[in-house]
Amino acid sequence: MTIRDMFKKRTNEYYSRLGKYLKYVFNDHFVIALMILTGALGFTYSDYVETVAPTDFLPRLLLVVIVYSVLPVGGIRTLIEPADGIYLLPLEKQMAPIMRRHLLVSGLFLSAGMTVIATLTMPLMEALNITGQAYSLSWIAVLICLKLIDLLVRYHSFQSDSLSLIRTINIGRHILILGTLGLSLFVSLWAGLALALGGLSGLLYLVFIFSRKKLWNWDRMIEVEQKRVQGIYRLINLFIETPYGQNKVKRMKGFDPLISIISSKTDPHMYYISRVFIRQTAFSGLYVRLLTIGLIVIYFTPVLWLRTLVSVLFIYLIGFQLLPLKQVLNESVHFKLYPYTNTDKIKAIQKLLNVTLIITSIIFSLGSLNGGWEATGIVFLISTLFAFGFNSVYVRRRLG
Repeated sequence: MTIRDMFKKRTNEYYSRLGKYLKYVFNDHFVIALMILTGALGFTYSDYVETVAPTDFLPRLLLVVIVYSVLPVGGIRTLIEPADGIYLLPLEKQMAPIMRRHLLVSGLFLSAGMTVIATLTMPLMEALNITGQAYSLSWIAVLICLKLIDLLVRYHSFQSDSLSLIRTINIGRHILILGTLGLSLFVSLWAGLALALGGLSGLLYLVFIFSRKKLWNWDRMIEVEQKRVQGIYRLINLFIETPYGQNKVKRMKGFDPLISIISSKTDPHMYYISRVFIRQTAFSGLYVRLLTIGLIVIYFTPVLWLRTLVSVLFIYLIGFQLLPLKQVLNESVHFKLYPYTNTDKIKAIQKLLNVTLIITSIIFSLGSLNGGWEATGIVFLISTLFAFGFNSVYVRRRLG
């Protein structure tokens, strides 16, 4: 079997494995919730665009922040495994066409994603008088060039063993991206495109001509690929258990008083599961991210019924995504050795969900303060009623 055949086999297995788990991620409940969220965001975005004047500074700055935040998402899919640093080392010279192919595939896929981002920002660009077919195509080209620059810098790091050089090029990448976005949105889109094309041309020369004979940094390739794959499976593990995800656990000593308030050492299930929830970033990180996104959407949504709908939707998403905590109790050796019943576990999950969802309801209602006290009260009342109903009916049936 040649290296080409081996990586072709790995690619097929990789996509087959992802397809197997992704069908559980995009289940009916999540798809419906995603559609509602998309509609709410679209409605809010449409209302915001109507308030934008061509000379406004803040919308242009917002575009810079959004694009700059989205650009690092997605890296080069190399499918390098830890053992490759030993067994493929004698065949290192044959890796160049394989890596170029991986760069090409990742570039095409992620460029399509940047095209979607550029299309979504078109209404805001039009409101800022950066409009017209030629300008639209130029904006798409700018974002694609910036994403390719990001990928080429990562690719070059696979060929370099100098940490200082990698840091220097990374700093240059950030300066180039910010400079291009600033020039495109505040001065001239054509000037931004020219700068992006110039930076892209320089990186193409650096990667494929100047550095083409350099050896591969296997340690870095392995580390980057492991982080990429683990990031994907951490997301999938929120919906279904897989043997590939590795969640980080942190001490979180500052939350000990909170754990003492919501649990007691006489209730082993609640004491254990509350510590798991706070210390495992897969759960606490998920909660904070959904809470933050929901709060931002609610704050910028002008319509009361839509705020209430978004609040209910995010409470449902948070509660639904925390249900795998039951698996943690089922797999704990402590609760296999002692005669605790399944009802005790369900009650512990429900108690934790009551605390987290009520806190969420309070925060979401505070996010509605800019709509008046009446809006705040309505959002809090409906969100709280939904949280109790979800916890007492759906959670009990789902875990029972």
